[in-house]
Amino acid sequence: MSAPDSADPDSATAADDVEPGLRERKRRATRRAILLAAISVVRDKGLEAATVDEIARVADVSPRTFFNYFPSKEEAIVGDGPELPDQELQDAFVRDRSPILPALASMFSSVITPALQDQEVILLRREITKQNPEIGGRRWATIHRFEGQLTELVARRLADEDPALARDQRALTSRARLISFVAISAMRHAWLDWMDEPGERRGLLDHLDDSFAMLPGIVAETSPR
Repeated sequence: MSAPDSADPDSATAADDVEPGLRERKRRATRRAILLAAISVVRDKGLEAATVDEIARVADVSPRTFFNYFPSKEEAIVGDGPELPDQELQDAFVRDRSPILPALASMFSSVITPALQDQEVILLRREITKQNPEIGGRRWATIHRFEGQLTELVARRLADEDPALARDQRALTSRARLISFVAISAMRHAWLDWMDEPGERRGLLDHLDDSFAMLPGIVAETSPR
């Protein structure tokens, strides 16, 4: 039997099980090491020449550990994208009757992972994306997938709120799509503002609050007087 991988938290001792905070930090550190290694290999050798074995070697993990975190080299290179929360939070959003855009802002805040707030990784990925436009294309694909998922979730809530609207599938989908696009645009606005100031003390979540807080004023300013 081979020795356990030194960077693999799944081979951690029983002491880590007593300290889930430490175990989670180790998992995040390993994931981040793989992300940085993937970016480094692509920057040095190019996208086509990057392999799982080489990324694992640079990250100082085994290929087995690599696949515990990412299903392919492409996933590691592109990195994490936005995802919907777990089913319990989705159901709570559908039942919620507060204004829908602030409710979406709250939901986004709950799913912004540490990886999505890692400016160093994001800036380095920007650098290799300029040299490898296909990476940007793959990231956009994750955004489009998220748009579709969010639209379906918003449609569930709208149908739950208004049975009459639920009977008009075309109108329901159109309204859900517009709300989702507005929310995602606010999220992108927050992300870009945050990235424009690397190292600033205010975090991504602060910018997210600012962006959604601006929406009512912007809508009012563009309304007919």
